[in-house]
Amino acid sequence: MRIVVNLFVAAILLMPLVLVGSGAWLLGQRQLGTKVEAEVIGCDFDVRYKSSAESCTARWVADGVETTGPIHASGEHEVGETITATERNGELYSRSVGLPLLLIGLGLPFCYFPYAWVRRRIKG
Repeated sequence: MRIVVNLFVAAILLMPLVLVGSGAWLLGQRQLGTKVEAEVIGCDFDVRYKSSAESCTARWVADGVETTGPIHASGEHEVGETITATERNGELYSRSVGLPLLLIGLGLPFCYFPYAWVRRRIKG
């Protein structure tokens, strides 16, 4: 039983760090790379039993080559519009920072708890 409780406490203490880390990673994905102008062509919904996902397709020109492919973090509200996106390793990412900032904003206040726990353990 003690192992289960310790695992539960560890998961709760790591959650804010996971939120901040994933937000920072997503922010890096959107900001680092080649900026391109992309036209969002369309979006499809994949509806399953307990989940749904939206995938969008865009057309952009990079290094004189026109490419059509998926764009990450784009939505139906952008269909038909030309947006600024980031291309990295053949993948296209919307430069929207809403989700990364939300994750960082949710995680930062709760980072106090792992800090306080570690500090209390060190002081003994």
